[in-house]
Amino acid sequence: MKKLAKGLSYLIVMFILLLLFLPKVNLYYAAEKLMQKQNIYISDEEVYDSGFTLELSGAKIFFDKLELMKVDKIDLSSWLVYSSIELKNIEVNEGFSDFLPSDITSIEAEHFFYKPMHISIKGESQDSSFYGDVDLIEKQVLIHLRVGAKSEKRYKTLLQKLNKEEGGYYYEYKF
Repeated sequence: MKKLAKGLSYLIVMFILLLLFLPKVNLYYAAEKLMQKQNIYISDEEVYDSGFTLELSGAKIFFDKLELMKVDKIDLSSWLVYSSIELKNIEVNEGFSDFLPSDITSIEAEHFFYKPMHISIKGESQDSSFYGDVDLIEKQVLIHLRVGAKSEKRYKTLLQKLNKEEGGYYYEYKF
């Protein structure tokens, strides 16, 4: 029993040291190269390795060389059983303000080991929120949108293109 407890404690210490000394910055730059193949670019970010998480601040996100948004803070954390990316204080470029709320508070994507082929996403703005799922097997994105009265008026043309459901709208995309 002592050997089992000792082995388990060594395993836990090794796990903690692995997470602490993992080259997260290098992994981020490798992921950034993969995103560039999809025409998604991140620039002007400051990268901080804060032990167990990776933080980016002041990032500008481009899609097809058009500036889509500025993000105040991006937190990336990965544990063996759980990974998440959280974008905080998002300022959408004026050119996209007819399609996206300009006051997005946060967007979060989570991946759990017990659902390896699914990524759950959620986000919110001042008067709206969304949640959804990315199915990697079916190659499908499904997003449910709950819209406040203010956004209902402002994004009327966009909402007409979404499917209506009880309590809001939903968007389905196959990639």
